[in-house]
Amino acid sequence: MIKYARIVLTGGFYLLRDFPKVIKHSKHPERYDLMDRFLQVKKVVQEINRSSFHAEFLVEGMEDIPEGQVLFVGNHVSLYDPVAMATIIDRPVGFLCKKEVEKMPLASQVAKSLDSTFIDREDLRSEIKAIANLTRKMEKDKRLSYVIFPEGTRSKRPDFELLPFHSGSFKVATKLQIPVVPFAFYLTDRILNQRYHYHRYPVQVRFLKPILPSEYENLDTKQIADIARERIASALSEMKAKDRGLVKSLNGYSDKKVDKILHR
Repeated sequence: MIKYARIVLTGGFYLLRDFPKVIKHSKHPERYDLMDRFLQVKKVVQEINRSSFHAEFLVEGMEDIPEGQVLFVGNHVSLYDPVAMATIIDRPVGFLCKKEVEKMPLASQVAKSLDSTFIDREDLRSEIKAIANLTRKMEKDKRLSYVIFPEGTRSKRPDFELLPFHSGSFKVATKLQIPVVPFAFYLTDRILNQRYHYHRYPVQVRFLKPILPSEYENLDTKQIADIARERIASALSEMKAKDRGLVKSLNGYSDKKVDKILHR
């Protein structure tokens, strides 16, 4: 509870000052410009990250993201993942969210403000409707890209094994003929995990080689999903190897201290 109390105390001012506008946007998003809504959310999450989360974003590969509308697909380990993406990305994005998010304070308003779509993972019809719904949203506004976590749920400790990908998520890209951009997050869960108390939390984010329409035109969605998953798995392995050194250098820890905290 200490970590959550600190977040409320240090970030409360920014929430009180700036979040009412996000709430207003979430109630009637159609009345407000997409970019205005996105920039307001980005402002809030950047302020909270700076004041409360102590995250140090180490981002690679943004220069390889194609211009225009894309489908971002990545691994999912924490409720913090959408916050991280909204903080670092440079274009309006919506999220494919599980239905439970719709009832979560703050998260619900952010999701709705960003033109996100809610899905019941236990209901196949809901998944079909959700994919169709977000496709319509992207067709309506070509500035809108989407973030999907194709594992369908968060992978859990201790090993955060990358789960199988739901290939249906990739139908959005094939229908709209837009690039698929795989990305990898490494251990974003430490930001909210009560067992970890660093001075600075390294958040490795890597955007990987995009899968262009010309490359997947003869592939089915399962094959596209397999390519994306393979690239993410390879990146996670490399990021894992770098983590110890980053935790040590960002926090000034000794080797003994790093060994202790990384084996919790």
